Amino acid sequence: MEEIIRKREIPPLPDGVKIQSASRGALSSLELDDISEAGIRDIVEKVRTGAYPSVMMSPDEYGEEGYLTLESSPDLIFLQIWDAETETAWACFDPDYLDSDEEAPIEPSDSQSVFPMKCTMRDRDLAAKCVEWYAHTLEPYPGMEWLKETW
Repeated sequence: MEEIIRKREIPPLPDGVKIQSASRGALSSLELDDISEAGIRDIVEKVRTGAYPSVMMSPDEYGEEGYLTLESSPDLIFLQIWDAETETAWACFDPDYLDSDEEAPIEPSDSQSVFPMKCTMRDRDLAAKCVEWYAHTLEPYPGMEWLKETW
């Protein structure tokens, strides 16, 4: 079932990093070693500038508990959070494409994934905030609307 989750008040960003792994894409060979506070700030800035077109973060070493994935082109961003325990996915979305089956022209880091155009956005600053929030909370950023799907 799909539903739109509206943005809400943003509480202060909590201290501490909750993710256990991060990479510059879906492949383990692209793993990032520094997931300290400073490392997260660096990742967030590289997402904001487009220097990292792909990022994957997880609360556990292998992504079995869930993950955040970001894949982008120069003008489009696919951003999704998966929670394995609740079998719930939160994705950014473009309201103009909610009823579309069109595929987004984004080259995936795993060379095989396909991203629906309805689950894209264009705001790199907002995407960076989502990445930062997830690294500290393992939750979707409350300052953005999400397309939530539960199985």
